[in-house]
Amino acid sequence: MNKLFTLFFLFSACISVSAQEITGSWSGTLNIMGNKLPIVFHISKTDTVYTTKIDSPAQNALGLPTTRTSFADTKLEIVATGLGIFYQGTLQGDSISGIFNQGGMSFPLVLKQSDKPVLNRPQEPKPPFPYKTEDITFSNKKDNIELAGTLTLPDSAGKFPAVILIAGSGPNDRDETIFGHKPFLVIADYLTRNGFVVLRYDKRGIGQSKGDLARATTHDFATDASAAIEYLRTRKEVDKSSIGLIGHSEGGVVAPMVVAENKNVKFIVLLAGVGITGMENTMLQNQLELEPLNMEPENLERTLKMIQETLESLSEWEGTETDRTALRDRISQLWEQYPLLVKLELKKDAYVRNQFNAMSSPWFRQFLQLNPADYLQKVKCPVLALNGEKDTQVLADKNLEAIKSALDKGRNYRYEIKSYPNLNHLFQECETGNVDEYGRIEQTISPEVLSDIKEWMQRTIFQKEK
Repeated sequence: MNKLFTLFFLFSACISVSAQEITGSWSGTLNIMGNKLPIVFHISKTDTVYTTKIDSPAQNALGLPTTRTSFADTKLEIVATGLGIFYQGTLQGDSISGIFNQGGMSFPLVLKQSDKPVLNRPQEPKPPFPYKTEDITFSNKKDNIELAGTLTLPDSAGKFPAVILIAGSGPNDRDETIFGHKPFLVIADYLTRNGFVVLRYDKRGIGQSKGDLARATTHDFATDASAAIEYLRTRKEVDKSSIGLIGHSEGGVVAPMVVAENKNVKFIVLLAGVGITGMENTMLQNQLELEPLNMEPENLERTLKMIQETLESLSEWEGTETDRTALRDRISQLWEQYPLLVKLELKKDAYVRNQFNAMSSPWFRQFLQLNPADYLQKVKCPVLALNGEKDTQVLADKNLEAIKSALDKGRNYRYEIKSYPNLNHLFQECETGNVDEYGRIEQTISPEVLSDIKEWMQRTIFQKEK
């Protein structure tokens, strides 16, 4: 899940360009109020499609996708809509000179071609693969948008059980690329080698998928997942009675939403799925963010109370000028509560602007109101819920207990719940569980988790209904 009150310059987008000279790695340095922030753009080409990943090495943000890019007549434009990022530059020989914009702030950024060591990601599969791979598209007829993804199929005749991978919050591509890791690619590869058809797809507005991510909500993502189910049901290689969903983080909210209304799902797997309300989860995240700042207990309590009041005020948000002014005022008051060293780093104008954009978004305002229990109580198919005990984004104990409670209330006792002592939000073996550790870890996902998912799905598919 995204953290709300920490100001990171994280970058995401997927690029289409039209000149061979633009491919490769391009690096430059942003000068942000005296702070140097290196940026690297990795542009590659597959057939006629160009894609780009972005690194912010100083923040250990590596291999992030983007939303849209164009390149024509030496003009390069990169847009990351959900993050308010826009870069426009001109190719001049071996450099690109341009302006980087985020949240209304502009910074010169000159890019030079560079060679960057490849991150060591030992679990990332490399071709040739012992299975079939197809780039596919399918339609969300409700919202009239086309979604793009990758389908992997066992390389043999017959019908196979199938699973759809549903990504967490943010501008995720089909591999759920984060910090140079590709968790969904690793999961898809592992499951397909073990006899499953796997569909993973770019979220709406990301990569090759159409639609507008900035205006989308969790409910919209549920309609996308439902459309993916309908697509799989058209494939002759798929056993239509054995289609399941694997949702990570927010995807673990989307999966029960879908199953609450769609009876064509055999099982769901919740990886770090949210079981408590969006409001409670967000408040827990903020508490974990504030505690290391060594604030006075009274100040910490006061700040948390102000955050909660600010979030609660969003339930009546109508977007009027009065609403907008009041929200900016509340965020400004929050900034004043931070210790001096933090405020020197979080420049007030940029902090207010970025938090205002995040908090006023349709996705965030709806997420605060979501109660996953409303959907989990309606789930009647088998459920596997897993979480890492060092997860700092979706706390294992509170969320797993809430998932269990909701399933029990709905009289669905066909579930298994498991937590892993040394795993984080991405199910990596870790030390602290903090976000800044993700990119430094070579492991993408624990082999134990992969094995547990596979074995549970196989048991579930072949066991008789009780």
